[in-house]
Amino acid sequence: MATYLRTDVHDGWVFKQADKPDSDFRPVAQFPTVIHLDLLHHNLIPDPPKDRNSELIQWVGEKQWLYKTSFISPQAPSSTGKVSHTMVFDGLDTYAKISLNGKEIASTANMFLQYRVDATEALKPAGEENSLELLFDSAFLEGKRLEKAQGYKNLFWNGDSCRMNVRKIGCHFGWDWAPTLLTCGPWRPIYLESFVTRIADVNIDIDVADSLDVAIVTVTPELQGHDGNDKSVQVSISSPDGEAVFTGNGSSSATLKDPKLWYPVGYGKQPLYTVTATLGDQQVVRKVGIRHLRLVQRPLENGAPGTTFFFQVNQIPIYCRGANWVPGDTFLPRINAKRYRQWIELALHGNQNMIRVWGGGLYEDDSFYEICDELGILIWHDFQLGCGVYPVSDFMTNTIREEAIYNLKRLRHHPSIVLWCGNNEDHMFAELHHLEYDINDKNPDNWLKTNWAARWYYDKMLPDICAELVPRVPYHNSSPWGGTYSNDPTVGDIHSWRVWMADQPRYPYQDYEKLTGRFVSEFGMKSSPSVHSVRQLITDPAERHPQSRTFDNWFCAPEDQRTLSMYLIDNQKYDIASLQAYVYATQLNQAEATDYSLRPFRRLWKGPGQEECAGSLIWQLNDCFPAASWSLADAFLRPKLAYFVAKRDFAPIIVGCARTTVEHPADEFTRVFVERVTSADVWASNCTTSEVKLTITVAFYSVLDGKLLASKSEEVTLPPNRSTELQKVNFDEKEWGVKQESVVVATKLTKNGDVLARYVNFPQPLRHLDFSAAEVTVTKKEINDSTRSFELAVSVMNGAAKGVELMIDTLDPDVADSYVFSDNALDLVPGEEQIVTVTAVAGTKADLEKVKVVEQHYGSVATKQSLVLM
Repeated sequence: MATYLRTDVHDGWVFKQADKPDSDFRPVAQFPTVIHLDLLHHNLIPDPPKDRNSELIQWVGEKQWLYKTSFISPQAPSSTGKVSHTMVFDGLDTYAKISLNGKEIASTANMFLQYRVDATEALKPAGEENSLELLFDSAFLEGKRLEKAQGYKNLFWNGDSCRMNVRKIGCHFGWDWAPTLLTCGPWRPIYLESFVTRIADVNIDIDVADSLDVAIVTVTPELQGHDGNDKSVQVSISSPDGEAVFTGNGSSSATLKDPKLWYPVGYGKQPLYTVTATLGDQQVVRKVGIRHLRLVQRPLENGAPGTTFFFQVNQIPIYCRGANWVPGDTFLPRINAKRYRQWIELALHGNQNMIRVWGGGLYEDDSFYEICDELGILIWHDFQLGCGVYPVSDFMTNTIREEAIYNLKRLRHHPSIVLWCGNNEDHMFAELHHLEYDINDKNPDNWLKTNWAARWYYDKMLPDICAELVPRVPYHNSSPWGGTYSNDPTVGDIHSWRVWMADQPRYPYQDYEKLTGRFVSEFGMKSSPSVHSVRQLITDPAERHPQSRTFDNWFCAPEDQRTLSMYLIDNQKYDIASLQAYVYATQLNQAEATDYSLRPFRRLWKGPGQEECAGSLIWQLNDCFPAASWSLADAFLRPKLAYFVAKRDFAPIIVGCARTTVEHPADEFTRVFVERVTSADVWASNCTTSEVKLTITVAFYSVLDGKLLASKSEEVTLPPNRSTELQKVNFDEKEWGVKQESVVVATKLTKNGDVLARYVNFPQPLRHLDFSAAEVTVTKKEINDSTRSFELAVSVMNGAAKGVELMIDTLDPDVADSYVFSDNALDLVPGEEQIVTVTAVAGTKADLEKVKVVEQHYGSVATKQSLVLM
């Protein structure tokens, strides 16, 4: 007979609007679910992304919704002890009253918590039918009621002030890249557990020696029920190849000699050991990675100010290259393990090794972390607090504590998680709003008496919980945080939005290399949706509103249109009457800003004692909803131009080039008689663990006609895991007869003739350059039927080409999405053919011979795309 039973309650769910008692219940679209998915399934609301529909369905978030189902009571487990029956709700969004057989047994107020409710008395006898009802209240209205009751309005950025009182995904209240869509519903599984004693948790502590040759694995089961003797729990550990390496009973420690170590991608393999705890019929299985982890914060050498901030895994300093993660879908149950894998693999194929789970989203599904473990993607994880002043009350303190404990226990075995961070931008918020925040006051009792009592969460409660539950994973109080103020570039991490956003709206590139940051955890440049998203929007026969108003609705932060327009005017020339030209211009602008940040930051990873910047995470990797945003790929997983630029900038080996012009006036007053001397610093970065010997080639070309002005090659040695300054080259304007503002510098690193890295430095701003003579040619080459792919040879003559975008020649987004480009957003100089592989997505039925590709580049007419494919 069974000793433990789990009864899933996932069938037969129906729903209705609670204030319409005479209306009929309807079946849910899926389970788990949220209300918008169910209404959409029954055509009771229009499709939110289309037209301006998201505005028209705001009423949904202010209504009560009732869900119900029935299930049969299971046969109680066989045991000599008292059997307990517990209803488990892995996630309810957000305010719900739970009734079982007509009796209210619990209420919920935190979307991020698992609720366990003793149902022993309310449950009917085995074999009989039970009714389960969930009544969801409006999170928005409840938040407003709570805010009114506290007697003051919360300070906040983004969404609505009432979100600070509600433990729900922050961006559901609206953000500058997401619409306001306030969901509710049973968004994670529901089930009944029946047991006398169960394994409530398994804590796995892994202590790896500094020498890396020994690991002590301690497994501690936590039991719930009438038998608290953990010796009845069988514990086993299996190696990555399935071989048993340890067995024991109850709390156990195993010493593993020469363990197989888990590494971030690019630094080694990702072997996972299996830890299994068994109690009767209950089995808890955890996949764990053995790795030595440190967050190194020590003074820099050579008199540089501040301290380092880098992760060291298995004694290897890691330069972190990645992006920020927001919820993968506004309607959470719609994203599954397959979709998570697609997103994470997109990051992986973009040479990223870290994802930051941002503090305005959620603690993700288990599959998200399992995939990161498998692929070697590091995770910087925020607690779900951000962009405002959270109230401090008994309820908020208790629920945030419970939320932290639950999610830390749930996730602490994942080797991919290398940092827990207290919040997103709350310390910076307190500084900018001049709250009572004294960084030198270390007495938590004093903090509670200020108008920023929320500091107690980040600087006291959460670090204490982390020290107890995840002592081997670093805790960081906030992002950004460190130094004498939160965004101090010499300590901790920074958010570098100021460099090209509102504070410096003109000439965003010129001063970028002057900015330093030990770790750049967030930065970005806004762009429009990808081109196929826009094509879908403007060609959809269901379009019922003027395009301009509909397109406006895709800007969730309307003021950013003004900022973006200033950048476009200052940096580019484009056909303002063409939507396609506008889309291309904004994407190129985002790509350029991404490049002008990533390479200079990486240049500052200079080796031991000089780790002036240890990583950069782009805002943001993904979107939860179609919108004009900072994402590297849109909500449909379509990469933007910036994705490919970041992919090249994040490659293991890159080359960089930065030009400098020094002015020498003839006297102190003249503005005419000024001699200008231009030079370029050439450097390279090797993030592998081995020294490499390569050939560096530096060539100068005229933008106007593509003429090769000068070229030089030499052998260089790149030490491992650092950036290296290679040479300074001068522009010889007199000999060339071409001024530097019309000259590009093309650099490349080769090994035995194969190109490992290339970079073309263009004079800025682009609007001053004449690209009209450039002729881009795209030629289809080898077709490989076994890999379902073909190659494109892309070249230019008569000039240099900037931002060459390759696209499948179709207006059908489904066809376009059926192919993946290995590279895009190409910069070209004459004589340097670049090869791009186009691969058909698995399951695509297409004749590769007939697939056509078009291109557009900066300076080309948007409606006149080149096509030279045979």
